Amino acid sequence: MQKPFSKNKFFNEQIEDYLISIAVKTIKYIHGNEITKLNNKNDGTLLTEADLALDNIIYESLKKIDPSIPILSEERDFSNKLFQQQQYWLIDPIDGTNSYYKGGEEYTINIALINRGKPIVGLIAHPPTNKIWLANKNSLYLHENQVKKVLKNSHTENLNNEFNIIVSNESNNKLKNFLSRIHNKKIIKVSSSLKFCYLAMNMAHLYPRFSIIKKWDIAAGHAILEASGGVISDLEGKNFNYSYPSEESWEFLAYSSVGCKNKGLFISKIKNLR
Repeated sequence: MQKPFSKNKFFNEQIEDYLISIAVKTIKYIHGNEITKLNNKNDGTLLTEADLALDNIIYESLKKIDPSIPILSEERDFSNKLFQQQQYWLIDPIDGTNSYYKGGEEYTINIALINRGKPIVGLIAHPPTNKIWLANKNSLYLHENQVKKVLKNSHTENLNNEFNIIVSNESNNKLKNFLSRIHNKKIIKVSSSLKFCYLAMNMAHLYPRFSIIKKWDIAAGHAILEASGGVISDLEGKNFNYSYPSEESWEFLAYSSVGCKNKGLFISKIKNLR
């Protein structure tokens, strides 16, 4: 039987283990059930049976931690005013549903806890590899095959050679123009919040985003990236915040390290982009 959670020790190993147990349940569901498409959502995006099943698993599990904390999910209706609450959970049961439906591997399960506009806990589960990344404030772990590994900040800041820039599989003229201004680069295309895991694992230096994305697509990755020593900023270099009443994020640059941001090499490329 699950022991009651201590509010005085909310961000402790007990919470970490519990979140991992939620992720394991969602991964088991993915591996144990067939892919079933439901009707498309009102915005035309794909909806599968797994989107709703995982939403229910995560939602009901998070309520047991503290019922007073709002849970904002892509698959549920809620007031945008809740984004201005001091604390709330932000979840995307399947980030990359199209990849999941087509039998691909670029989809994840995202869970984040927002406190005063900042994600302080973040979990990304990747069912195809059974990997789970978990950030708890400044601590970062990788769970794989029931083995917990502490990830330390090992980012190199030698940016004199080649920049590894990670992007989505989308067509965006502003992004194309930005990339054309960077000469020493290698482009890595990855869908879903896996992009943040690449940055946290020091496999890429930068993730530029010049199109609208939902907060639940990036919050868990944001927490993981910051725990690894990285940072997200808007196009003026200011730190990213979630406490405004909209589910949509603004444009941003996600860096693998603070040092990479502080060099200002990418901000200078943004001026007069069209």
